[in-house]
Amino acid sequence: MMKRLATTAIVLAIVSSNVLSQAKNGGIARQIAMGGSNVGTSLVLNPFLMDDPALMYLNPAYQAMYKDYGWLNVAGGALNGNSATPGVSDNGYGHQHAGISFALNNEWALGMILSYDPSFAGPVATLLSGATIPGVGTLPAFITSRTPQAIPGIANTWELVTSYDAGEMDLGFAFMYGSSNRETKTAATGGTSTETEASSSVMGFRGGINMDLGSGNSFDASAAFRLDKATDDVKPSTGGTSEYSATGTEIQITARLKCKVSNKFSFVPYAAFSSVSAEPKEDAIPTGGTPVAFSEKLTGTAIAAGVGGEFRTPTFYLAGGLSFQTASLKLETTPTGAPGSTAKLTYTALPVFNIGGEWWFTDWLAGRSGYYRALASAKSETSSPTGSSETKLTIPHSWIANIGALGPSNYDGLVTLGVGFAFGGFALDATVSEEALRRGLGLIGSQDNINTFGYITTSYNFE
Repeated sequence: MMKRLATTAIVLAIVSSNVLSQAKNGGIARQIAMGGSNVGTSLVLNPFLMDDPALMYLNPAYQAMYKDYGWLNVAGGALNGNSATPGVSDNGYGHQHAGISFALNNEWALGMILSYDPSFAGPVATLLSGATIPGVGTLPAFITSRTPQAIPGIANTWELVTSYDAGEMDLGFAFMYGSSNRETKTAATGGTSTETEASSSVMGFRGGINMDLGSGNSFDASAAFRLDKATDDVKPSTGGTSEYSATGTEIQITARLKCKVSNKFSFVPYAAFSSVSAEPKEDAIPTGGTPVAFSEKLTGTAIAAGVGGEFRTPTFYLAGGLSFQTASLKLETTPTGAPGSTAKLTYTALPVFNIGGEWWFTDWLAGRSGYYRALASAKSETSSPTGSSETKLTIPHSWIANIGALGPSNYDGLVTLGVGFAFGGFALDATVSEEALRRGLGLIGSQDNINTFGYITTSYNFE
C-alpha cells in the first residue's frame, strides 16, 4: 500500500511539474545552432529569430518575458568537433556566463547577468603597450619613457537588470561594471621602494523597449553606452610619478520590426549600429623622461541591416533572411609638430545569410540546423607623409561576423546542428558535432577526442 502511494505521489509530482512549470528553451546554444553570427553586437545571434532568452543580453526589456528564470552558458567545444587546438577551437563561442531574474510583482522584475563582458576594454588597454591589428598594422607603444606593464584583463563583470511590464509595452534598463587590478610594492636595501598599479575597467548602461503593436505585430529596440579604461602607473619613492591611461567610449543601437503576414509567416526587418573610439594619454611624466612625441586615436564603426522572416507551425519553426554588413577600423597617429599617418581597414559583406530551423519531435526533444555565410571584401588603406597604399581582398565573411576562434583563415561558411531538451521547467540546449552522426555519441565511449556536444546552455523556468 505504501509503495503504491509513493509511486502515485512521484507520478503526480512529475505531472504537476510539467503542468505548473514549463521549460523555456533557448539561449546562446540555440542561436548558434540556428544560423547565428556576430552582427556587430558582440553576441552570436540570428537577427531574424524573434523570441529567445539570449536577447536579454542585447535588450533588457526581454527580461519581462523571462521572469523567474535562470540560465547557465556552459560553453564547451567547437561546433565541428575540431579538437586540434585545445583552448582555442574547443573553447566554443565564448566563456562561461550566467544570469537569473525574479518577478517582484506582476509588473517589475529584477535580475543579474554574471561574467559576461562585451566591452572593448581589452583593445583599449593595448593602446598603452602596442599591439598588432590584422589589416591595420602594429600600434606603436604609447609609453616610451619606460617599459609598459601588462594590463590585466577584466576578470569580474556583473550587470544589474530591471524590467517593467506595462501590458502592451515592456521596458528594461541595465547597469554593468567590471574591473581588474594589480598592485605591487617592492622595497630594496637602503630604503628605496617602488609602487606600481595596472588596471582595467568597464562601466556601461543599457536600455530597451518591446512593444506589442497588435494583430501579431511587434517592435523592439535597444541602446547601450559603455566607458572603458586602462591605467599603467609607476610611483618610485625617489619621486617622479609615471602615469599613463587609455579611455574608450562605446555606443550600440539595434531595432527590429515584426509584421504579421499570415498565421504562419511574419516579415522581419532589422538594423544595428555600433561605434567605438579610444585614445591613450600621458598623465604624468617620469623623472628624466620626455613627453610622448605623438598622439593616437582608434575609431571603429559597424552597420548592419537586413530583411527576412519567420515561419511557424505547431512543431516547426524557421527563421532567416539576408543582410548587409559593413565595418571599419581606423588608427590615426600624429607626431608632435609633424604631419600624421592613417591606417584604415574596411569590411563589407553582401549578402549575409542567417538561416535556422527547429523541429520538435516530441514535447521534450527538438532538433535544430542552421546555416551562416557571407560574401565579403576587405580593403586596407594606409597614408603617410611618405606615400599611400591600398589592398583589396575577397573573404568568406565580414569582420563583424567573426565568431569565437573561427575566422576567414580557417573556414568558408558555417553549417550547424543542435538539439534541445525540455523536462518540466528544466531545459538544455546544445550544438552537436557532425561527427556524432558518423561515429556515435562521444559521451558514451568513443575512442577519439571529438566532443558530441559543443556549446551548451541550460536554464530553469520556475515561474
